[in-house]
Amino acid sequence: MVGVTFFGDFDLASLAIWSFWGFFALLIYYLQTENMREGYPLETEDGLPAPNQGPFPVPKPKLFRLSFGQGDVTVPSPENEAAHRRTNLALARTATSEGFPHAPTGNPMLDGVGPASWAPRRDEPELDGHGHNKIVPMSRLDGFSVSAGRDPRGLPVQAGDLEVVGRVSDLWVDAPEQLVRFLEIDLNSGGKRLVPMTMAKIWADRVRINFLASDSFDSIPATKSATEVTKLEEDKIAGYVASGWMYDADKRKRGF
Repeated sequence: MVGVTFFGDFDLASLAIWSFWGFFALLIYYLQTENMREGYPLETEDGLPAPNQGPFPVPKPKLFRLSFGQGDVTVPSPENEAAHRRTNLALARTATSEGFPHAPTGNPMLDGVGPASWAPRRDEPELDGHGHNKIVPMSRLDGFSVSAGRDPRGLPVQAGDLEVVGRVSDLWVDAPEQLVRFLEIDLNSGGKRLVPMTMAKIWADRVRINFLASDSFDSIPATKSATEVTKLEEDKIAGYVASGWMYDADKRKRGF
């Protein structure tokens, strides 16, 4: 019999369990190193190499070819990290040791720090599975309409201090997901700005944006194009508007 003459007294059950543990250890090692393709080697909050890099080494660079002619990305890569890193932030330490918050040294909403932080994403529109822009003004789409709830187009926009700053002129929708992502506002000052839909309250007679005071709307980061928004612009807009909940708190009306 093969089990007697070939293996002899060898414990096949022990081989199976130790093989499993060996495979499991290699799987953990592989997953952990693959998870370290961005943001590594670790740095301190001042941008210096961290003294403790962890037990796993940084993986070898891997080339990723992006779809629809968007180029190639190599990670990990010092050049890639440098190109997608914000420097000279308007922040100052509040303590000498790590882990403590930094304090803004300028206008945090415009400097993009603290709650207004944004990530330096690619300055190009996000594409769907067919290579088309995902987020598009509804006025440029055929077959799209507001099927439920109040259509906010044409309604006045009220800021957190109860001042009317403009009117909603269009909805920017995520076409593949069929969701409204941004409200386009024609400001009284003559400019156009986008505000994330999730940060607005639509009432029967107005749209309320509690996050910002009326004098903060003109400083919302504008888009380069009137018909598309890039991933970088999305982050900047969301960070700016959301930060108003903290930084514009002293200018908002209470009790609404």
